[in-house]
Amino acid sequence: MKFSIFQRLTFGYLIIMIMVFFLGVFCIYNINKLNKLTTSAAYIDSKTIILMEKLLDNMVSLTSFEKKYIISKDSDFYNQFIEINKYFEKNIKDSEKTVGDSVQKKLLHEIQIQYSDYLSVFNKEKKNNMDKAYDTEIYKKKKYLIVKSININLKKIIKLARKSRNNKIVLSKQISSSVTNIMLFTAILVFIFSFIISFYNTKSINKPIQILKNKTKDIANGEFGTIGSIPAPSEISELANHFNIMCLRLQELDEMKTDFVSYVSHELRTPLTAIKEASSMLLDGIYTKEPEKHENLLSIVKEECDRLIKSVNRILDLSCMEAHMTKYFFRKASVFPIIQKCILKLAPIARKKNIEIELIPANLLPEINMDEDRIYQVIENLIANAIKFTSKKGSITIKVKYLDLPDNCLKVSISDTGCGIPKNQLTRIFDKFTRIEMGEKTILGTGLGLSISKHIVNAHCGKIWADSTQYKGSEFNFTLPAILLKAKKC
Repeated sequence: MKFSIFQRLTFGYLIIMIMVFFLGVFCIYNINKLNKLTTSAAYIDSKTIILMEKLLDNMVSLTSFEKKYIISKDSDFYNQFIEINKYFEKNIKDSEKTVGDSVQKKLLHEIQIQYSDYLSVFNKEKKNNMDKAYDTEIYKKKKYLIVKSININLKKIIKLARKSRNNKIVLSKQISSSVTNIMLFTAILVFIFSFIISFYNTKSINKPIQILKNKTKDIANGEFGTIGSIPAPSEISELANHFNIMCLRLQELDEMKTDFVSYVSHELRTPLTAIKEASSMLLDGIYTKEPEKHENLLSIVKEECDRLIKSVNRILDLSCMEAHMTKYFFRKASVFPIIQKCILKLAPIARKKNIEIELIPANLLPEINMDEDRIYQVIENLIANAIKFTSKKGSITIKVKYLDLPDNCLKVSISDTGCGIPKNQLTRIFDKFTRIEMGEKTILGTGLGLSISKHIVNAHCGKIWADSTQYKGSEFNFTLPAILLKAKKC
């Protein structure tokens, strides 16, 4: 299966786009991960460390003011203790929001319990201190152990938070390095793929184009050879196929030119020779004493002149039609009288070959908008061709019928029992200067009649075609739009 240029480019660049897409997804995922790690390290771990350090400072201040108050019983020290206690509790609450590790949360929960125990011991000591003498060493020892445990847990949390922050920083560096390496590798890979795809596509396009270029030069030099099979994208392969068709068409045109010269030479040479010989005989006065033969020579000159004028007029008509310079005089009329007129004119020729002509009209035939002379020319040409290509004792059938909606047209069919047309020539018979090749039995002619007929029918917005089976006869059909008020622009 050959891929088109569009498919090759699309497929190649789709691979590159997919690579770039996955690189983008990979980068976005890792950048998002890196962002989360950075945020976590900066706003969680670092903040946790700061809060834990504040709590350590709070504990130092609390124990200091607590001792001063117990010794001096000064209310100012107690008030300072209460104030620092508020800060401690606030920092504890803030820590609950920042601490994310389960181990850290557990330690923080232990600190909260221990701090409650510390406050309970302090309140008992404060009460005893106000009422009576008591053993201070017991309370001192209890508070020392609780404060020591609180400080140990706070330091553990700080250590864990620092470790977590350091791990996140290391992981961030690894991710950053990984993204950099992947991006570099992908960039190199994309460059290599782009180069390979561009080189391959350029080579696959340039080589066949170079072949076409060289072949075009050959055509310019008059060599119409075709291009063989070339490995190329489907568009260029299709172009090469069309190029081959063009070469074949040019060959046909070249042959047509040769045939045209041959045909026209025959059409012109024969009457010119007859005119020359007849005029020479008249000038020599060979039949001056025989008026009948003298008159026959003049008739020959006139007939051959008419034949020359008719041949030239057909060529001029076709040239005008191809240049869209032919004038048509449309009016509403019936096609049936035109067919009858043509049959009457050509009947003597048919009788000479014992050919029977049958006309089968429809009951109701609508009028059509047409140039009667031009349509007469079409019908005359088709019937004359049928007589020409039908052997003796053959038959020709002419049918006229109306095709109702949606066609809304008149169809004329002229069939014969002649030699038929080979299938390979059916598509060419309406080309100018084309004749049906029948070997030694090929019938001469200019090959303009059917081409002119096609132009006339097309100008009437109709269609003309042929169906044939070789050696069994042919049928020529043409249609004309019915019930038109004026000439329709096709």
